[in-house]
Amino acid sequence: TRLTRSQTHVTHRRLAEEQLAHRALYDPLTNLPNRALFLDRLRHAVRRGHRNANYLFAVLCLDVDRFKRINDSLGHGVGDRLLGMVARRLELSLRQGDTVARLGGDEFTILLDDIHSIVDATHVADRIQEELAKSFQLNGHEIATSASIGIALSATGYERPEDIVRDADTAMYRAKALGKARHALYIAVSASRTMSS
Repeated sequence: TRLTRSQTHVTHRRLAEEQLAHRALYDPLTNLPNRALFLDRLRHAVRRGHRNANYLFAVLCLDVDRFKRINDSLGHGVGDRLLGMVARRLELSLRQGDTVARLGGDEFTILLDDIHSIVDATHVADRIQEELAKSFQLNGHEIATSASIGIALSATGYERPEDIVRDADTAMYRAKALGKARHALYIAVSASRTMSS
């Protein structure tokens, strides 16, 4: 009937709109939030931090160690599947309410919401390393990996979400330079900013 066809058309259109909205906010490879959705959630956290002096959050930037070598030697298909498996293990390492996103390539970001201290963030970094240390079985290959992780804490008083991501990213490169499979903290000391690992 005409009514049934009309209802079917509306349903298909709604599904198409939902898929478009999903694609705009989620990474197609891992189904994790993408950069846009992550920055939106981080913007909310920054605003909440301005309203509540006791509210603390952390951002972790994470790079999969030796990913390029795995991708080049075993192929992009295996590399893509590995990223999907890494995404699931990152989700397992977090609490409900935290956000893990894929920014692109083998780089992920995490928003740890409403934490008590930097210790909470370093515990999560350690838990991630434990999860990634368990080998991945892919196409008959046993792949072990680790991550370089940078951590920035909201106590620094960030105004823009991009700034805390930048500092966590800077700390991640420091962790990588120190020999991978570790985390580094981005710490503000009065007006000057330094890093420790």
